[in-house]
Amino acid sequence: MVKKFLLLLFSITLTSYATEDLFKIAKQKVQTKSVEDTVLKSLKLYNDGLYTNAINLIQDTLIKSEVNDQNYAILNLILASSIYKAREEDLMYKVIQQLQDNRLDDYSLYRIYQIAMTIFIERKHQEGQEYILNKLGINTQDNPKLETTEDPSKVIEAIITGKESKKEKIKRLTKSNRFILFGEDSKVINYKNVSFILGQNIFELDPQIPIIGKLSIYISEKDQTLLEISKKLDLGYYELKNANPFLDPFDIRKNQIIIVPFRRILPIKNFSYGTIYININEKRLYYPVLIEDKSYIITFPIGIGADEAQSPVGDFKITQKRKNPAWYPPESIRKEQPDLPPVFPPGPDNPLGTRAMRLGNTSFLMHGTNKEYGIGMKVSHGCIRMYNEDVEKLFEVVDVGTPVVSRDIPYKVFFNSEKFVEAFDDDSILELEKTSLVSKKFIQLYKTDIIGKSFAIKAW
Repeated sequence: MVKKFLLLLFSITLTSYATEDLFKIAKQKVQTKSVEDTVLKSLKLYNDGLYTNAINLIQDTLIKSEVNDQNYAILNLILASSIYKAREEDLMYKVIQQLQDNRLDDYSLYRIYQIAMTIFIERKHQEGQEYILNKLGINTQDNPKLETTEDPSKVIEAIITGKESKKEKIKRLTKSNRFILFGEDSKVINYKNVSFILGQNIFELDPQIPIIGKLSIYISEKDQTLLEISKKLDLGYYELKNANPFLDPFDIRKNQIIIVPFRRILPIKNFSYGTIYININEKRLYYPVLIEDKSYIITFPIGIGADEAQSPVGDFKITQKRKNPAWYPPESIRKEQPDLPPVFPPGPDNPLGTRAMRLGNTSFLMHGTNKEYGIGMKVSHGCIRMYNEDVEKLFEVVDVGTPVVSRDIPYKVFFNSEKFVEAFDDDSILELEKTSLVSKKFIQLYKTDIIGKSFAIKAW
């Protein structure tokens, strides 16, 4: 009798625990569904310009609901963007003080602090600016990088060439646990007697994982334009602009945070060393090489042909190399600009810049430029434009006969344990949307100005 009673009691206890567990699971599912609904609703409110409504909805959800890390990041991205659009700098200051950095991926962390810094600069919220600089590990009183108008490209050059003392390096590039400042780990990689900067124009490469580089942040040391910063960082104008929504490209203020989009997916998975790969849509070229049996990839931004004079797609070889070339304007360009002289001699006014390399038997060249602002844009008559410093490096490490593979790839994807996608503009995202590679929720977020483009980003 006692035995039966104990068995009955044990059964009732198990049933009670099972019921309690089922209730917890059901509650979690309801909460998850509720949070997912909040993400979509707040995104719609943001897109409709109802920023205050989005703020209230998100704050209420973050207080009352259990939110997983992915949704925590998404909601805080929408929240920060809504606060920025509503011009509520005091609320932004409160929000970032409560932000749980350890729950954010690197991009979400950088982006939220960038948005906050943007409103603090625009609204002259000094306390907010100092709070963020402190989070970045930067002391504005001791750090000459933020107090001088010195060219940061020269600062980085001094660091990587060893011309700066260890003490100076620490003062300029103070490390933080979560934030990577552009150039802090830079060093010189020599290839065929040409110096490349690791993390800027050459990257370590794992042949099995076609993702290179990492995201970092650059702190503007003075008031300047995005065109100036693009040149300093060796980036194209639009790839930097698209990676940094909200920023006025002609009015980058001192202390502004710029996200440097050097985390990229290779355009070709089955690549060959010693072949140049050009992705027209991306406005960038890649050149994988072996250096002492270790894989690297050299990469540079490019300018491409305008819509009415598109750059070529196909397989070519370099058939000619010219140093300090003269330029003879072709008949097609003469029709547009009849006042052009018959020849442009080598020099600063030469549209071909300092180097030129011919693609196959075509009239298309990879060449330098006398108009640096065109790098990263659709501005040429079909040729591949490069910064003069970049084309000079490439010129020295490639030979006549080097294969050139030119493709027009609208977006790039890589899936392993995580999903990474890389789109370059709104048209790229529309092409990505036609597939089933990522969720509708991700596409809806990717279409907005809440997150940037032109770099590899985690998707779901």
